[in-house]
Amino acid sequence: MTTYHARFTEGPVGRHVLNMAGTSALGLLAIFLVDILTLMYVSMLDDQSLLAVVGLGKTLMFINSAFTAGLVIGAGALLSERIGRHASRSLARLTSHMLIMALVLSSTIVLLELLLAQPLARWLGGDLAVYQAARFYLWTVVPSSILIAATQMCVQMLRAQGQVRLALAVLLAGAGTLAVADPLFIFGLGMGLEGAGISCLLAAAVSLTLGLVLVKLHIGLSALINLKLLALHTGRTLRVALPAMLGNLAMPVGITYLMVVMAGVGTSALAGMAVVDRILQFGYCVFFALPGALVPVIAQNLGAGCDDRVKAIVVFTRRCVVLYGVALWFCLALAGPWIADYFHLVDAGRELLLAFCRIGAGLWIVFGLDFVAQSMFLTMDRAWWVPVFGWIRGTLGTLPFVYVGADHFGASGAVLGMWTGNTLVAIAAIVTASVVSRRYFAQRTQTLHLH
Repeated sequence: MTTYHARFTEGPVGRHVLNMAGTSALGLLAIFLVDILTLMYVSMLDDQSLLAVVGLGKTLMFINSAFTAGLVIGAGALLSERIGRHASRSLARLTSHMLIMALVLSSTIVLLELLLAQPLARWLGGDLAVYQAARFYLWTVVPSSILIAATQMCVQMLRAQGQVRLALAVLLAGAGTLAVADPLFIFGLGMGLEGAGISCLLAAAVSLTLGLVLVKLHIGLSALINLKLLALHTGRTLRVALPAMLGNLAMPVGITYLMVVMAGVGTSALAGMAVVDRILQFGYCVFFALPGALVPVIAQNLGAGCDDRVKAIVVFTRRCVVLYGVALWFCLALAGPWIADYFHLVDAGRELLLAFCRIGAGLWIVFGLDFVAQSMFLTMDRAWWVPVFGWIRGTLGTLPFVYVGADHFGASGAVLGMWTGNTLVAIAAIVTASVVSRRYFAQRTQTLHLH
């Protein structure tokens, strides 16, 4: 029996926030771990050119996910708001339309990426012969992005309905399948890089199948497609999704400039940056998961008219971000020298890591609060603030700060410069979100009194 209970509108708000953020972070962590395992297995084939091809494939998949992630968040906000209002009559058709949106968007991007894969490989310095040999891998991994996009949509729809453990199960099913299939196909069946591509496609298919079954059972899916309703649902979803997509695309601008500067410093700095990236992935995956986790909780309560609960959710999440950030900062400050020794970092790379552990980790507390602000923008009719601050962060909040930092303090100065500039933009976003929320709730209260 299909149920549409608005779970987030009842019970302690802290429990919902922790469940959503925790399960979302675990899902991200599982994906990060499996990606690292794939790279490790391919590296054991003793062919550096194959690693370059894997890197190209992962880059193309990341571009696809940057677009589809915005669509998924927008769809989740719309569905959560409908569930909060107990508008259950058309949910089955809405979920079907959302899956169509994800499939169409991802398929369009995949088609463009496959057409441009060879020119991209040559532009990145790859050997054409290597590309031809690894073509099968790219033509299996890149199309798997379509299945992954639909899976992410299923996951967000389950979260919107409050089925956080089932949403996590969908992600873990894919990660677990990939963890088993990678060594089996790459080494057990002797398929090498082609085996890595097949295992990725298989994992995506397993995860999507489970996701569709669970969505059908707990929310519903309709085989009847209404084109007028599809256009209406697409328009409403894009009100949140389009700004979220544009916001996601801003991030690579600043990071690309930083990597160009770092490459000029030397390999030691790049090694240090690689270690910092791993720490960010594992230590701060909770922060990265916040928008996808918070948006359904906030949107469902807004749909139900529970404004006081929304305010409590924001306050509780901000406190958790600060407590977690301070605890992790303290641990990294103590463990920084040991981490540098463990990864054999020297010179600029060691300085960069220590600078992150002592100063950068503290700045990341502000970035965590910025993720909360993004969730508020996306659910309180101010979604366009997300790309505005995103592009300011990626340009004015990065380029001059990286340049000045690198010029005066080398690699560590470049990274700290970027984080300093990003922090200033994040503070502006946090303040703006607070103003937006006060005005939003005041307007809702006024509207309620008029009625």
